[in-house]
Amino acid sequence: MRPVSPCPGHAEVIGLESGFTLVELLLALVVAGVVLAASFGWVWNLGVLARVHDDRAQAGTIAAAAARGIADDVHAAVAVLPPPATHDPSRAVTLLHDHVAAAPEEVTVVWDPARKVVWRNASGTYVADHVTALRVTYVLGDGREADPAEMTPADWPVVSAVLVRLTTGVGSARASRTVLAEVGP
Repeated sequence: MRPVSPCPGHAEVIGLESGFTLVELLLALVVAGVVLAASFGWVWNLGVLARVHDDRAQAGTIAAAAARGIADDVHAAVAVLPPPATHDPSRAVTLLHDHVAAAPEEVTVVWDPARKVVWRNASGTYVADHVTALRVTYVLGDGREADPAEMTPADWPVVSAVLVRLTTGVGSARASRTVLAEVGP
């Protein structure tokens, strides 16, 4: 920078270079570091909170969709059949769907606890994942709830509704749904 004279006719004063000193720069860096370090915990907590809310929303959505899908299958059924011997009757429901232009179809909805997945026509169509519990109970024509393990061959034709309790888990969030679906359209 060239010398600057404050007033004409006076001795010239040598001007100083403009800018920041090293001390000023270091002080600004320390202040910025303290502010960033203080805000890091707050930002981290916001991320954790967002993840918890996302897990809760996903668990609820999966539970609702699985319950709705199972209820739709039960409503479309004309009869409830005993599940195949390969499936635990407390974790599976077998339904008979009667189609207008096609042959009747057996539909089995089964929970695989090892994979935490609910399948339709195992392992055909995937219904839901993250399912941590599923329990099927049958309601007979007289209104009694029947434990699937104690059902007799005479009980199956008089099943009027299916009660399904399921729980889903995503991260630390859990969601449960109970659906009571009547058999038949």
